[in-house]
Amino acid sequence: MEEKAIVKVSRFMRSEDTKARFAEVVGSHNAGAYISSVLLAVASSEQLQKCTIESIYISAMRAATLRLSVDPSTGQAYLVPFGANATLIVGYKGLHDMAVRTGKYRYINVGPIFEGETVDPDRISGLISYDSIGGSKKSDTVIGWLGAFEMNPERGQKTGYAHTLYMTVDELQAHGKKYSKTYGRKNKDGEHTSKWQTDPPAMEKKTVLRLLLRRWGYLDPADVQTLDAIDDEPVIVDVDSVMEQTEQEAKKDEAQLMAELGYTKEKKAEQPELEPSVG
Repeated sequence: MEEKAIVKVSRFMRSEDTKARFAEVVGSHNAGAYISSVLLAVASSEQLQKCTIESIYISAMRAATLRLSVDPSTGQAYLVPFGANATLIVGYKGLHDMAVRTGKYRYINVGPIFEGETVDPDRISGLISYDSIGGSKKSDTVIGWLGAFEMNPERGQKTGYAHTLYMTVDELQAHGKKYSKTYGRKNKDGEHTSKWQTDPPAMEKKTVLRLLLRRWGYLDPADVQTLDAIDDEPVIVDVDSVMEQTEQEAKKDEAQLMAELGYTKEKKAEQPELEPSVG
């Protein structure tokens, strides 16, 4: 019987060589827990299990480099299948946390603009303030998203650098259709599986924050380099050599592996502690 994909992925991710690589990034204390969160994400997705081990490893390593968890419940980052390859998608909370931990921001926020409301930027500063929002709310229908940040003031200044960005829902959907790899993705039954279709507000809100921070805000240069690399061709690791090293290790059946992943009533998978809570 052919070995199941999740078992192959688990053996590779739990190999001593892979553990050592993750330990270099997240620390030896967090490496095991982080790998468990990766395996949980893969185990819960049949499509991810069809992806190459190389792409799962590379995407997980990039998430670790950004100090973001790929556990979907955290909202920080996601392993998303794209054909035979897994792709890393950074979520709204992940982008927000990356910015906050720089210690340079007084506040960062993205909020909805509702049907009936109008947005009129200040003609001199170009900024959008509370007074810039006119009209009156007619319904809970969101017609756009407004992002804003202000940095901590430099010494001797009363206020820090600030910027705002407003985009309508139509503009954001057009942006997603043009740039997102997964925008029109469907399953074999023809059902949309892209979050742009299943949860458009989340994607629209995240897009405004991403554009706001990448164009006018500040992120750690190392984080920016990793974000840029997500869209580049990855460097493929030698999976075969690592797999050969683990062939002589003690064999574990699928039930044992799934127990290690947390799929038992007695044991719950440990969550990685990659960074302090940021509120």
